[in-house]
Amino acid sequence: HPAGLIAAGLLENPVKYAHIVTSTTHKTLRGPRGGIILIDKDFPNPWGKTTPKGEIKMMSQLIDSAVFPGIQGGPLEHGIASKAVAFGEILQPEFKEYAA
Repeated sequence: HPAGLIAAGLLENPVKYAHIVTSTTHKTLRGPRGGIILIDKDFPNPWGKTTPKGEIKMMSQLIDSAVFPGIQGGPLEHGIASKAVAFGEILQPEFKEYAA
């Protein structure tokens, strides 16, 4: 779980090497339990899944619909807020000191 080391600039950002990157929001990011899914640039899904109009769905659309309502319920406001606080703390200089 190197996300905190990546956020602090101590490890390279894997997003430029992988289409999709996942991580936890706890552990080295010091946030609440949860996860994040990152895509650098959206792209058409490689399986040819289409919309009812026949348009190729983007990968982000497939991920969004798989996560909600697929495997996760609706997000809770306190969970969103606590992750926002954790991400805000990551932007502070003290986080780099912590990660080092």
